[in-house]
Amino acid sequence: MKKFKKSRLSFDEKIASSKFDYCKNLKWFLIAPAVIILVGIILLCTVGFNLGMDFTGGSIMTVYSNHGGEISDAKVYDTSKEGDYKEIQNKINEVLASHGLHASVYQTTTMTINELDVYDGQGVVVKYQNADGASSREIELTNAEIRQELAEAFGYDGNVNTIKAIASSGTVTASASSELIMNAFIAMIVALALILIYVAIRFEFTSGLATILALFHDLLITASCVLIFRITINASFIAALVTILGYSINNTIVIFDRIRENDRSGKYEKMPNSVIANSSVKETMTRSVFTTLTTFVTIGLVAIIGVADIRDFAIPIVVGILAGFYSSVFITPGLWAIAYKPGKRRKKKEKSSKDNQKAVV
Repeated sequence: MKKFKKSRLSFDEKIASSKFDYCKNLKWFLIAPAVIILVGIILLCTVGFNLGMDFTGGSIMTVYSNHGGEISDAKVYDTSKEGDYKEIQNKINEVLASHGLHASVYQTTTMTINELDVYDGQGVVVKYQNADGASSREIELTNAEIRQELAEAFGYDGNVNTIKAIASSGTVTASASSELIMNAFIAMIVALALILIYVAIRFEFTSGLATILALFHDLLITASCVLIFRITINASFIAALVTILGYSINNTIVIFDRIRENDRSGKYEKMPNSVIANSSVKETMTRSVFTTLTTFVTIGLVAIIGVADIRDFAIPIVVGILAGFYSSVFITPGLWAIAYKPGKRRKKKEKSSKDNQKAVV
C-alpha cells in the first residue's frame, strides 16, 4: 500500500512542534478575563442588567397596517417595504414616547381579522415595558389611551369597527420572578456540583476543581459581556447559560482525557506536570479549534439573521463558546499543572524507575 507523506505545513505538526508553554503563561492568560469580569461587576453595581419583559413584565400591541383602503381613508402600509415598515415604527415610537415608554421588540405579522372582513392582513406586533411601579389598573388605562392614540396616528377614525385595527393582546406578567431566578440559580449550582462529582470520579478531584473554576469563568465572562453590550435579559438568557455549561465542559473533558492518557503512558514519569499539560493541549488543539469553529459559525449565523428573541438567546451562547474554548485551552491545563499531585501509581512507577537505575549502577 502506498504511504502518503505528511505535509510539513500540517496544522497538527505545527502545533506539536510549537514550543509555546501554556502553563508558564497562565498568569498572562488570566489578565483579560479578570479585566472583563471586573468591568462587568462595576456595571452590575452601577447600572445593572438590561432586563427584558420576562423579568419586568410589559404589554403587547398589534397594529394592522394595510386596512386603510378597505375600512377608512387611512394610508395603506406594506410591511414588506422597508420605508413603510420604518414609518410604522416611527409612528408607534412617537405614541409610546408621549407616555414615557419605548418599544423593546418589533415583529411583523399576518392575520385574518373576521370582525373587519379583512383577510391576510399585514401588521406589526410591538412589545413594550410598562411604567415602573404602575398598578394593573394604571397599566390598563394607559394601554387604552395608547390604543386610541395609535388609531388616530394611523388615520383610523376610532369607531367601533376601525379601532379593532389596533389590537391589544394585554399585558405580560413577569414570569422570571425572584422565585424563578432563585430556582435557576439552585439548578446551576446543582449542575456544577454534579459536574464536579462526574469529573472527579472519571479523572481525579484536581481535574474536577479546575473544570468548575473554568465553568465559573465562562459564565462570568458571558454575564459581563451581556452587561457591557447592554443585551436584553429575558428567560432565554437562563437557557443560554445552561447551554453554555453543557458545551464548555466538552473541550475541557477532551483535554483532561488526554492528560490522563499521557500521565498513564509512562512517557512522562520524570517530567513535571506542566510538560504533560502542554503536550495534551497541543495534541487536542486541532480538535478543539475545529469543534469550536463549526459551532461558532452555526450559532453566529443564527445571531446575525435571527429575529430579536432568537438573538437574545444566541449572542450569549456565542460569547460562551469563545469563553469556553479560551478557558479549556489556556486556563484549565495550567490550573491542573499547579494543583495536581501525582497519585500512588505514578509515584510507584517513579520510585521503581529510580531503584532500577540504582541497581544498574
